[in-house]
Amino acid sequence: MKIKRLAGIVVGLSLIGGALSGCGGQQSASAPSGDSAEKQKDKITVQSLWLPQGQFAGLYAAKEKGFYDAEGIDVEILPGGTDVSSEEQVENDIAQVGVAFYSSVLTYQEGGYDFINVFQTFKKSPQYLVTKADSGIKTGADLKGKKVGSWFGGRQYEFYALAQLNGMDPQKDIEWKQQDYTMDQFNSGGLDAASAMSYNEYLLLLENGYSEDDLNIIDMNKEGAALLEDCLFVKRSWAEQNEDLLVRFLRATIKGWKYAVENPEEAGTLVYDIGKSATPEHQIAMTKKVAELVIPEGSDASKIGYLDKTDIQRTIDLGYQSGLIKNKINIEDSIDSSYWEKASK
Repeated sequence: MKIKRLAGIVVGLSLIGGALSGCGGQQSASAPSGDSAEKQKDKITVQSLWLPQGQFAGLYAAKEKGFYDAEGIDVEILPGGTDVSSEEQVENDIAQVGVAFYSSVLTYQEGGYDFINVFQTFKKSPQYLVTKADSGIKTGADLKGKKVGSWFGGRQYEFYALAQLNGMDPQKDIEWKQQDYTMDQFNSGGLDAASAMSYNEYLLLLENGYSEDDLNIIDMNKEGAALLEDCLFVKRSWAEQNEDLLVRFLRATIKGWKYAVENPEEAGTLVYDIGKSATPEHQIAMTKKVAELVIPEGSDASKIGYLDKTDIQRTIDLGYQSGLIKNKINIEDSIDSSYWEKASK
């Protein structure tokens, strides 16, 4: 029996409100016979996690640069928002591919949804806690008794893991505060440590008068508390019935992310032109930061989207330890790298 989990996770700009969603379905049809007739493109609808921005630059680059067209696929990317769940959109066949945090997909898998992660977009967590340089709060061990901002909605579990790794009881030793999607509480002193994504809120602080020397960063990756975030997931049954289509889609998506990483100014401008959110400069800066998550320094650039089982297992283990999931999920039931392997050849 499926148990619906309200694990919607919101990542976005402080200046953006809700988003419009739409409908789509996967279709495949052949055009009428004849020398001038062309085969109609296969259809895939992708449910994004948020509005068009640098966080998803690879998908938009693949679409706008014609990589999906070259694979014979007509791709529609639906914008997300606070009232849109990628998981529910895929479950209800409104979209065939969803963008979500892998940590969130785990909660749905535990609830009985037959999802598989087929493309791990981010290899590192973008989650920071930021503090002011003169606060004396520099690591997770310094958070005991402090006021820490979280967006909750599933986003708190990295911080719970961080507290546990430093010998703290997450429910007793830290004063959690609901953080809004601005940095106003941090600016006013209402928070000792604030949630910030490396590619968004942290950049907003720098754009609004802070220097890097004014801030301390508590990086979940360095602290050993990172949960994997952005991935592409599908229904297992859909993948099995549409293997060739999924492989073609992933092949074009790899090309799109490669293009965005190598051309962040163009890709950032592209998503700005589509979404008109924030400024072109912010979207370019965001795309550059996202590139560091897609291909971290020292990693193999040929492995965009690769599902590293060590990182996947760590997310499952930390998710279990922090209370994100109640049972350890078998990694082989959670991911399927075979489609990526075919697409990357």
